[in-house]
Amino acid sequence: MNKNQKIVVSIVIPLILLITILLVVKSNNRSPYDFLQKYNRLSKAENASEFLYQADVGDSEYLVFYINENGNAACAIIKKSFLNYTIQTISSEIHLSDTDQSANFHYSSYSNGQKWIYWGIIRDSNVKNVLVDDTEANLADSAYSFRICYLFRGTNENAHPKFELVY
Repeated sequence: MNKNQKIVVSIVIPLILLITILLVVKSNNRSPYDFLQKYNRLSKAENASEFLYQADVGDSEYLVFYINENGNAACAIIKKSFLNYTIQTISSEIHLSDTDQSANFHYSSYSNGQKWIYWGIIRDSNVKNVLVDDTEANLADSAYSFRICYLFRGTNENAHPKFELVY
């Protein structure tokens, strides 16, 4: 290797390392919602316009609840990898204008049915808890007149769980 080649190699290798480090730092500083917001899809139902709530469910997976471009509540399951995030699934949307019901729920599965989420919107402030197949679901407040309810499972259990509102 001649002198010019050594100079080029001694510049290129550190430059590649610097770019790699910057990419890793940048991806680690983004939240799952930031990723979702920048990951525009063709459907307004999948595009995020406002953050509602985020939950870490383990195994580098996050539930991100948001208001989509249709003005409805939606839920995305996002997995963090070394350099980026990937969307595992985006659950269906719940119409926020459907105020005549105390609650609305959706069931979604992914990973060939091995993982699932049962989530919903609780509009009735008198609801103290929600049971999903006799298991207490998580409740989270929102900035609106509803609460977010969810139960996430990493195993293939009941394909269509039943819910009960506890007053």
